[in-house]
Amino acid sequence: MKNKFLFVLLLLISIGVVSFCSTFFYVKYNKTEVARDDILVMTSCNPIYIATTNVVGDIDGVTVENLSQPTTGCLHDYTLTTEDMKNLAACDVLIVNGGGMEGYLDDVIAAYPKLTIIDTFEAIEDSYPIIKEDEEAEEDEEEHIHGETSEEHHHHGEFNSHIWMSEDIYSGQIEAIAEGLSNVDNSHAKEYKANATIFNNNLSKYIDKADVEAGLKGENVAILHEAFAYTAQSIGANVVATMDLDEERQVSAGEVSSFIDEIVDNNVKVVFAEYDYGSAMGKLIEEQTDAKVVYLETLVHGTYDKDDYITVLNKNYALIHNSL
Repeated sequence: MKNKFLFVLLLLISIGVVSFCSTFFYVKYNKTEVARDDILVMTSCNPIYIATTNVVGDIDGVTVENLSQPTTGCLHDYTLTTEDMKNLAACDVLIVNGGGMEGYLDDVIAAYPKLTIIDTFEAIEDSYPIIKEDEEAEEDEEEHIHGETSEEHHHHGEFNSHIWMSEDIYSGQIEAIAEGLSNVDNSHAKEYKANATIFNNNLSKYIDKADVEAGLKGENVAILHEAFAYTAQSIGANVVATMDLDEERQVSAGEVSSFIDEIVDNNVKVVFAEYDYGSAMGKLIEEQTDAKVVYLETLVHGTYDKDDYITVLNKNYALIHNSL
């Protein structure tokens, strides 16, 4: 009986200790969430995360995290996870690429109406006429989303939301992030803007595309992913044929034939493609034309290293140069 009483007593003490610890950590966690001075910044994708980490730099009290991302596929179709929703509920600022890239953005605004959102596209669109979306481009995008793309659907360099692929436009996104964070956290405004300037200077200093510009400026190219319209624009090349391939894209025989004809008729020597969805078409292009297909990265997936943007663009430009 004594042993039984002792066991029950010890059990009650244990439960009490566990309850106390749970309550302690729960209160501490909530105090951290509600009363903390730190700012939690969430970003929507790898390019925006890279820009934001460089803008924030070593500023104390500001944490940058990225929403979980798909290992394959396009960000357009990404669905927020339960973990994403928890992070959004806890964060102070969400920084997005914008321009329609984050298809879930309206849901986030509805669920968290008080959340500060820095939309980099919205902040810079008036400064970059090339990314202003016209009615025709918007209609084409709607057709593509609903799988109604016709054989004549070729949007050569008009708006698409992969704006970070142009380092000039990306520079504007970096400045927009610095400005947005300065409005949220004015006490570090000078540091945000100074860090943005340093990062933009590094883009100018370390991204090397001179050889590619010399080889392709004014020349005709074709692309198998709309993101590379900005790559072509950055080196002064003309996009004369576009076939935007992804996991849901159904390509007709007529469209393939038309695309091949455009490559031949326009004396295209280089085609920019993304390997996962463009390799089969790329093989066909090289079999039937004299064009060389170069497989480039879009920066959607990456290492999340702060220097990754410069590293990937230099790799892309080196691959293009080697193909010439």
